[in-house]
Amino acid sequence: MGIRGLKYIVLAANIVFFALAAWLLPMGYEENDDVMMAMIANGTYSGAPDFHLVYINVLYGVVLAALYRLTTAVEWYTLSFVVLHIIAMSVLVYSVLTTPNRARWERVLWLIVLYVLWARVIVALQFTTTAGLVCLAGCMLLLRESKRARWSGVLLVVIAALIRFMAAGLVGLLMAPIMLYTYRLEWRKYIAIVVMLTAVVGCRVANHMVYDSDPEWKYFRAYNQLRAQLNDNPNSYNMTASQLPQTIDPMDFQLLLRFVPDAEQIDLPAIRQLSAAVGSVPFRMQLQNLHRLDKYAVEVVILLALLVMMILTTGNRSKYIFLILYTLFIMVLIVHVSLDGFLKNRVFLCILAPMIATDFMLLPNTTGLKRRWGIGIAMTVLSAWYGYQIYQEKQTADYNRYTWTHLQQPLLEYVPDDAYVTTIGTSMYMEAADPWHIWPYKSRKHTLGWMTWCPLNKPVGHSYRALLRDDMYIFTDIQYTHAHTALQRVCEQIEKHYGVPTEIKWKCRNGGYALVQLKVKN
Repeated sequence: MGIRGLKYIVLAANIVFFALAAWLLPMGYEENDDVMMAMIANGTYSGAPDFHLVYINVLYGVVLAALYRLTTAVEWYTLSFVVLHIIAMSVLVYSVLTTPNRARWERVLWLIVLYVLWARVIVALQFTTTAGLVCLAGCMLLLRESKRARWSGVLLVVIAALIRFMAAGLVGLLMAPIMLYTYRLEWRKYIAIVVMLTAVVGCRVANHMVYDSDPEWKYFRAYNQLRAQLNDNPNSYNMTASQLPQTIDPMDFQLLLRFVPDAEQIDLPAIRQLSAAVGSVPFRMQLQNLHRLDKYAVEVVILLALLVMMILTTGNRSKYIFLILYTLFIMVLIVHVSLDGFLKNRVFLCILAPMIATDFMLLPNTTGLKRRWGIGIAMTVLSAWYGYQIYQEKQTADYNRYTWTHLQQPLLEYVPDDAYVTTIGTSMYMEAADPWHIWPYKSRKHTLGWMTWCPLNKPVGHSYRALLRDDMYIFTDIQYTHAHTALQRVCEQIEKHYGVPTEIKWKCRNGGYALVQLKVKN
């Protein structure tokens, strides 16, 4: 079979695999971030397609908005991810099949792991893992001898950086050592790397320039970036009132951490103060966050065992040293990320996938029964572990889909089309919406959360006083104690800061959820 024929077979096989996985699992988004960005791009949110996707580069957003202007019959946001997934996975599978000096059993093991991980990503689709997968495929192409392959790799890495700069950067950082080890002093191969880095930085600068050209978008971008860092930093949740800046009300800070910020009280200068305070916590306090790594114990143990087996069986001194240093590099990176952030599953997948690819490329050429058994057991356990995760993720997705379809979405139909909706202390399972038809509730706009200060919401979402509007509805979980407590705290803060006593008016309820409005007490 020729090389071209193999490429077509791999591509066709991956199209079939994705179609079956998306149908049987089925495919859905992991969090509502993607749904919100799709709503902005397709015009559901503001009435017209928009390229300000917040977490995705505006250049990618411009293309999506243009496609939505052509037709909204296609959910271009989802389709673009699907196409990129299939292309990226085809590159990875082709790389496994064509890497020289690999036994058939080794190729089979790594292909099984790749497809299990892919299925795990499909059942909980997310722009972070999409960027990581595409970047990994681009890096694998950059390692090939063909100039055409390397330039194709440059394109994929740039696209990945447009989708999620930090995820692409993480994967690129993990693949950099293997690139340096492979390229060595062949300077011509570094030309593509220089062009790629220049393009990535240029796209990043262009994104900043577009947001900075509008004062409102500039303010929102700065505010949202700092807010996200606080919400995603475990040290924020360990802060005591005495550690906060004196100008910050502790309850305002707690509500900020619950994604319900009063942006008039915690504005950009205030959130900068908070960011500085959280960033200056003692190192011993940061070390306490490492206990959260125990949920990845199985994966870490398997990968370390695999690397140890490779180190012990390799006869190449330079490869031996490289494997030890690479292992230390990975462990230091994981610890560093955990000190000031939650190592989320999607981020860990962006670490795991490059490690698996690197392990395959650096497998020793020697064979032996112990090596076969050791590697076989390690990769089989890893596949089984992520197969179990797929089952768990599917159970969660099925529950969220049922709740969204039968309880939450029908309740939201009560809200007028031109009204606003916010959530306080609860989860609205927007991610359970059909990824191919993201029209969850016409044009009703979300406020607060990561849409706080968003120009698409102005002037709503800049102050708790907006919660008193007649066209503002609050979605809440009536069975969740923390949700009710948070709602009460919001009322208390409105009276404390603005001198307006409020009361909760129940509009309607459905199962465990309700829509309420805040009204001024007579």
